[in-house]
Amino acid sequence: MFLLKKFLGDNYNRVNHIIDSYNNVQNNYINLEACCSYPFSTVLNAQEYPMFTLPTEGMVGERFFPCFESMENIDIYTEELVIQLLNIDKKMYGVCNQPHSGTQANQIVYNTILKNGDVVLSLDPKSGGHISHNKFAKNVEVINYGLTSEHLIDYEQLSNLALKHKPKLIIVGASSYPNNIDYKLISQIAHQNGSYMLVDACHTILYIMAGLYNNPFPDVDFVTFSLEKVLRGPQGGILIYKKEFQKPLSYSVFPLTQGGPLQSIQFAKLLCFVELSHINIKKYAAGIQHRAQIIGHKLNDNGIQTYSKDYKTHILLVNVTPYNLTGNTAEQLFYENHMLVNKNQIPFDTLPPHITSGIRFGTTCISNLNYSDQDTAYLADSIADLLINKKVKKENLEYIIEKYHKNINISN
Repeated sequence: MFLLKKFLGDNYNRVNHIIDSYNNVQNNYINLEACCSYPFSTVLNAQEYPMFTLPTEGMVGERFFPCFESMENIDIYTEELVIQLLNIDKKMYGVCNQPHSGTQANQIVYNTILKNGDVVLSLDPKSGGHISHNKFAKNVEVINYGLTSEHLIDYEQLSNLALKHKPKLIIVGASSYPNNIDYKLISQIAHQNGSYMLVDACHTILYIMAGLYNNPFPDVDFVTFSLEKVLRGPQGGILIYKKEFQKPLSYSVFPLTQGGPLQSIQFAKLLCFVELSHINIKKYAAGIQHRAQIIGHKLNDNGIQTYSKDYKTHILLVNVTPYNLTGNTAEQLFYENHMLVNKNQIPFDTLPPHITSGIRFGTTCISNLNYSDQDTAYLADSIADLLINKKVKKENLEYIIEKYHKNINISN
């Protein structure tokens, strides 16, 4: 798949050992991590350009250094493509290409609108919420909403909490919530209570672009996402904001939250959006959902709970405690059998985050490698066998790894 070239000379022995280890994992393990995708080849190439030789602190039109025209055009072109891909009103929304990550984009929003003493509503981490939605540099009160007994967002609870506490900000989004979200209903709750609304769409942005998931626009104030999870881009964040926040947000980006942007990464982000604008994005997104459905239904047929009602994303969340496992021990078991998943809390989990009762995995990487339906089903059988019987048919995994993971070019 990716075979990193080694450096010549004894000075690089330890570096080359790291490269050997990386190459081994990339080409001998099935990557089922739910938080990554394989980047386009142009995205990889873009990161080799030495764009960092031209400092560019500040937003478009507000730079602090000379000779920034090229970087200015990267930001402008990025905004045009994001607005086009999401079909949003360019008069209403602006796009910031500078955040170093999705979490950094969230921090920029926090520093734009929050003050000490404000109240924030966010999804409980045990219900799938991201930890960055619950940690703030400012002295704010964080109140969590959760899930119903059917493992769906409890909109009634959210509404009651908003009515009672009048939060400054309602955060919507998750790292392990596999179902659709009623953004419109939450936006109505926010507006009724004088609250701003932030959607963290790191795991859902692709499906929103493809029209296969509920759309938060034009009701949302801020949308953040990273590019590496499902978009085949570099590690880095994007922040979409209503233009009424332009002035305080510009100050929040620089100097309040971060210094200069990572220019080579900004360039790679641009190339990612160029690629996305020239592929059949609905077909790409639907393929990821389809493979999640195949695996999910196979696991359900074996009595394994996945917490997904409609498989609207790539995420699969599994309770492993019925199989005498914790998330921690299951993660290790999968690793020993050449599959990469991560331990993860499940709804109403009683175990701490470093142990957990579940695992999370996804279908983005195997979709990037164009797994066939039959081979996706083989993989699902292996996952079920491993959970239930603690062993798999090695010939099935070896066949899949040999076919899809050894020296495969995933750049198309």
